[in-house]
Amino acid sequence: MFAAAVVWFAVRALRGQWASAAERFATIRPDWGWIGLATLIVLFTYFLLIETWRRILVASGERLPRNEAARIWFVSNLGKYVPGKVWSIAAMTVMAKNSQVSPVIAAGSSVLTQVVTIAAGIGVVLVTGAQTVDQPVIAIAAGAVIVAGLIAVPSALPAFGRFISSVSGRDFVLPRIPAGVVWMAAASAVISWIAYGIAFQFFVRGILGSAAGATSSYIAVYAASYIIGFLALFAPGGAVVRESAMLTGMVRLGLTGQADALAVAIASRLWLTVTELLPGLVYMAAGKRGSKS
Repeated sequence: MFAAAVVWFAVRALRGQWASAAERFATIRPDWGWIGLATLIVLFTYFLLIETWRRILVASGERLPRNEAARIWFVSNLGKYVPGKVWSIAAMTVMAKNSQVSPVIAAGSSVLTQVVTIAAGIGVVLVTGAQTVDQPVIAIAAGAVIVAGLIAVPSALPAFGRFISSVSGRDFVLPRIPAGVVWMAAASAVISWIAYGIAFQFFVRGILGSAAGATSSYIAVYAASYIIGFLALFAPGGAVVRESAMLTGMVRLGLTGQADALAVAIASRLWLTVTELLPGLVYMAAGKRGSKS
């Protein structure tokens, strides 16, 4: 129901530009081969991020099988379609506890994965979309801050845990994560953003029949629009915000015109909603069958 609402609100918010894109929609003939290839790359990226999260858990002294990690990640990810941005972490915490994993470490590792992924994504945007940055000095400074932040993460986590304990009056201990694990997470995040961008270019080719422009531009557009949508706390799944950013980015980087960009933005919302929801629903169905037996 939330997924349907997300799509409805996205289309409704962009309907003011619908007239310019209506004729283009009528002529679109999707190439399912390119769209299927893009979907496989996205699913590969999901499992790469899941393995990154699982390895952070292992580095924190916990044990979690890969299949169980995937189930927790996909099912809890359904919470992103509820406004507030906290429901995915809440669901992951409860599910991890049921799998004999410390809920504090599960939540902390999830937050760490998201922080590193977003930080790496901003860095990727600064590099791949450098031609659109009006103030290169600011871009360089932002990159330096990101690197410094990643370096500080291993020592900052225990200090943050002590701060939470002093404020809440409860024992809240966060483990010290080895620096190598943080850099592994950062490298996985960079690979993920690049893979997402390549998948997005293939998807555009499947929708429009061609995908003009450099692959780096598609990486920049996808990463920037996703991050902007993620940071919009009021928007479930980044709805409307992500589509607007994608539309603006594609036009500004000269990848396509306004009508085609709108068609891609709306089609990508449908595409990503399916790729995000379907694995979670499959794991939920499999879990119900398992409980009955």
